[in-house]
Amino acid sequence: MAVVHVVFVGSDAEKVMESIKASGYPIHKAYLVYYADVKSVAEKLKEILKVLIDVEMVEVNQYEVFESMLKVLEAIRDDLKAGNEVYINITEAPKTLTIAAYIAAQVSGSKIYTAMPKYEEGKEVGIERVIEIPVPPMKKVSEDKLEILKVIEANGGEVESINKLIELLEGRTTDHKKYMAQRARMSYHLRGLEEDGLVETKRVGKNVKISLTVLGKAVNLVN
Repeated sequence: MAVVHVVFVGSDAEKVMESIKASGYPIHKAYLVYYADVKSVAEKLKEILKVLIDVEMVEVNQYEVFESMLKVLEAIRDDLKAGNEVYINITEAPKTLTIAAYIAAQVSGSKIYTAMPKYEEGKEVGIERVIEIPVPPMKKVSEDKLEILKVIEANGGEVESINKLIELLEGRTTDHKKYMAQRARMSYHLRGLEEDGLVETKRVGKNVKISLTVLGKAVNLVN
């Protein structure tokens, strides 16, 4: 099993390197998550790290929390499926990306850590210690609900009605009794998915349109 670090890059390359070392975690591969303003720092870190480990760059928009979260999950998807252990380093992450990292950690079951600064006479002089931040586990999504999420995503992220969703999942039926059972089961699952924030529904005329939320898209990425 490989150990992967998702490292959010800031303006201080030395601090990032110190935080990785001080964590005490092994590292076999790193994803350097950077935004436009710190691209040169990320490139510098890549040159240092690539001599020892595999390194990939992931560019994000520092002002887009959910988009950045999805990009991180896309990057580590294969590692998660391979059973690799993932640590997310937010030592140098700006506030928006810290939020993105936390959501990504919760959805993927990854660990998240940060370096606490050391101060002398009111000035930061290095790293005092590294702490792992507890992340509450996300509620497990059942196979039936995951199948619904996957079908909605394959249909462009939304389905125009419950009937259409049933058709995509199970095909059409002229048997009224079977149809009513399908509809009751689908309504039950959709209610749970909406309560968990994975889909949202909206009445459009006589139909109910079902759309994936950002969290629903994130769950799809890691399953």
